Amino acid sequence: MESTTGIIPEELMYPQYKMAVIAFLISQPLPSWTKRRLLEGWCMTVGVRCRSWHYHLLEVSGSDQTVPLGG
Repeated sequence: MESTTGIIPEELMYPQYKMAVIAFLISQPLPSWTKRRLLEGWCMTVGVRCRSWHYHLLEVSGSDQTVPLGG
């Protein structure tokens, strides 16, 4: 579990902001594993659960993911 202190804004450290936290993490230029660990840490801190699709949203937005070229 990664510490969310100093990364996720303090105003989002409440259970009702789950989707706002996910949107915030998606917008960050971080590798997918880091985003996942930060969401896990946030969930533990505020006492909520996330589903696998929440983590999937973060994983596909990671800076380590390659974007296939169309053609």
